[in-house]
Amino acid sequence: MSAIAIGSPMSRALRGAGLYALVLLSLCVMLFPIGWMIVTSFKLPDEIFVRPPTIYPHAPTLQGYGVAFSGTIMMALANSLIIAAGAAAIATTAGSLCAYGVSRSRFAGRTAFMTLLLATLGLPIPLLMLTLYLMFSWSGILNTHLCLILSHAAITLPVVVWMLKDFFDALPPDVEEAAYIDGASLYTCFWRIVVPMTTPGLAAAGIFVFVTSWNEFIFGLAFTTSSSVRPLPAMISLLFLGEFQYRWGDAMAVAVVVTIPVMALFVFFQRYFIQGITAGAVKS
Repeated sequence: MSAIAIGSPMSRALRGAGLYALVLLSLCVMLFPIGWMIVTSFKLPDEIFVRPPTIYPHAPTLQGYGVAFSGTIMMALANSLIIAAGAAAIATTAGSLCAYGVSRSRFAGRTAFMTLLLATLGLPIPLLMLTLYLMFSWSGILNTHLCLILSHAAITLPVVVWMLKDFFDALPPDVEEAAYIDGASLYTCFWRIVVPMTTPGLAAAGIFVFVTSWNEFIFGLAFTTSSSVRPLPAMISLLFLGEFQYRWGDAMAVAVVVTIPVMALFVFFQRYFIQGITAGAVKS
């Protein structure tokens, strides 16, 4: 049998088949934990720990979903929505103003400032927790939504600034200069001209902050003492993962329910998110 020539239709077909097989394999690897989470949410506690594990539940139950829609979990869900939305609004607004200023200004130490901002991501979380805890304690906002909103906005702000700076760099300044000539102020130009032109980037930054805040665990556990303000990750840990009990079925059912808002967020804003994360990737 003769070798397949490179560039021939058969060679291209084999490469395409190999690529599709690799994508399918990667998709299966990524979706397996989600599928296992869903299957486990329908299992009874005894079946969850059986060896060897069962792929499908032999006696499906909705007990976990009854817990997932209980008042305690729904209150924690509302807390997470408030905190994540607030953190996204604050971090995106502050980050866009900072990124626009850095993008359009040529001040001394500009590169050093961006490098220092990026270096803050390497600070240990326990060190940040200690500092933030003292600040919130002195200001009297511990155990409130506000302290979690501010802490989540603070840890995501450097990434937001870096994301949006590249996006602002890709915008042509001609439109802004024309607005200045017509008498527009700096803030009018930013809010009425620049912001509408950077909707994809702002949406990508907002989604990043929202998801980061939605999944954050340690701040929600350390800064809250009441279930009335405690977010979902901390609530799940305290309710289902104790020292002498592991209610994995209930925890997986709650995880399935709380994944829905994030999935819906990506479905509705996926176009803006893809445009935002690819902005600045190609330089003209």
